[in-house]
Amino acid sequence: MAKLYSFKLDEEKGIFFVKVKGFFQVEDAKIYLSEFQTIVNTINPSRYKLIIDGRGQEKVADHVVDDIEFVLKLYWIANFKKVIIIKPSSLASRIQVENCVKKINFPGIFVDSIEEAYNILE
Repeated sequence: MAKLYSFKLDEEKGIFFVKVKGFFQVEDAKIYLSEFQTIVNTINPSRYKLIIDGRGQEKVADHVVDDIEFVLKLYWIANFKKVIIIKPSSLASRIQVENCVKKINFPGIFVDSIEEAYNILE
């Protein structure tokens, strides 16, 4: 089974880049959360900007929506310098994320493109 995400830590630029894609099921979400937390535990998040590229994420299974809220809270409480999320291209996925964001009052920045994300960092 192919991974639905990838992580890239750029220590020189102070950027933790995460790319998610596909249709997440419960097991995918659990493994993602575990691997994300493992990396966060090895760095000082307050020295990094977090960019989540969600353009390739498809609508998640309904029973995984709670995991979206949990991971958004995790991004927030990890205390990154800045959290930028590139909105999913899929309308259904975008609506799911927006609903979760409103529900927990998530303070991250949402953009439409990777260029926009990097422009914010300059």
